[in-house]
Amino acid sequence: MTSRKGGTGSFLVVTQYYPPERGAAQVRLAALARELHRRGNRVEVLTAIPNYPTGRLFPGWRSRPVQVADEDGVRVVRVWLYASMGSGVRRMLNYASFGAMSVVGLARTRRAGWTVVEYPTLFGALPAATWGRLRRRRVVVNVADLWVDAIVEVGAVGEGRLVDLLRRVEAWMLRNATAVTAVTEGVREALVEKGVDPEKICWLPNGADADAFSPGPADPAVDAELGLEPGEHLFLYAGTQGYVHGLEVVLDAAEQLRDLPVRFVLVGGGSEKPDLQRAAAERGLANVTFRDPVAPEDVARYLRRATAGLASVRDLELFRSVRSAKMFPTMATGRPVLYAGDDEGAALVRRAGAGIATAPGDGAALADAVRRVLDHPDEAEAMGAAGRRWIEEEGSWRVLIERWLADLDRVAPG
Repeated sequence: MTSRKGGTGSFLVVTQYYPPERGAAQVRLAALARELHRRGNRVEVLTAIPNYPTGRLFPGWRSRPVQVADEDGVRVVRVWLYASMGSGVRRMLNYASFGAMSVVGLARTRRAGWTVVEYPTLFGALPAATWGRLRRRRVVVNVADLWVDAIVEVGAVGEGRLVDLLRRVEAWMLRNATAVTAVTEGVREALVEKGVDPEKICWLPNGADADAFSPGPADPAVDAELGLEPGEHLFLYAGTQGYVHGLEVVLDAAEQLRDLPVRFVLVGGGSEKPDLQRAAAERGLANVTFRDPVAPEDVARYLRRATAGLASVRDLELFRSVRSAKMFPTMATGRPVLYAGDDEGAALVRRAGAGIATAPGDGAALADAVRRVLDHPDEAEAMGAAGRRWIEEEGSWRVLIERWLADLDRVAPG
């Protein structure tokens, strides 16, 4: 059970992606588990052995069918899966193996007042949603992406009988959930168009830990860690480097800024990283540096040293509802956001006055935005302050999760 304060309840979170992996879903769900636990709820997570985004099991983890551990007061049940990255058959096997093994993992979990199921994908979400439905449990499906529409849009599967079947299964899952959570306004609108009752749609977008990411003095050690030259301005991208992010725009901007004391540092991993590294080397971009994923506390240190943070989303209709999670830690740290995209995230940056939004894929426009923050430091400081203010009022995990719990109480009181 939950109350409006969200305490003395129990939650089971089912997700393929969870820390120590890095990514928007991992950050959001870890924040959810942490905040629910802080409020006095019993929290359990069913997830996979860490393998994303490298497609290999993380060092120190064994390939066992099921393993259970206490992680900061949260009971975490991890199941084996076929580790892979990229796209195609191997990635589908990755999804399907987690879905199959999640059934084994569910048998090791405890009864909970709410079962929170992360979607996409159908492979990962459907077993847990069905399990909860058959046992008359309260199920909330977190819709981060309408997966069936997405795989059709990118050409992975063509329209036909298979897609029709997948859409019917998706509709059944959403219709039979107690509540459905949207992470963006675009997803909310799409859910309504698909026939989901607007009264049972809840709201939990990406946000930031306003305590872990906060303004403060730069750590002098960061320069040595990132190989920065004295007086060099740091423009930081921290997060997954995948197809959706369209990070070629950063390379295009860097090429136009060779003569300025500017360094673009891309921290993280992902399917597109090897191609980006090759392209940067071929173009001789000495002002672009790649670093492996680091802990959130290190990202916070890097942002305090940064002149601005970067976010980028590829120019496709499919991505119009995206809010890049990369912008929220930047805003929380009081740094301006340079956002290359035409989506909900870009609109939010403009509305909050938290940075500069440029056209997706337009390297010249992004380079101009870099020059603008260099030439007008007072304006850049005001953008950073506006972003921090927005996080405190609207975008901190404590605010977002409190409102989400109130939504759940509205949908299913008590």
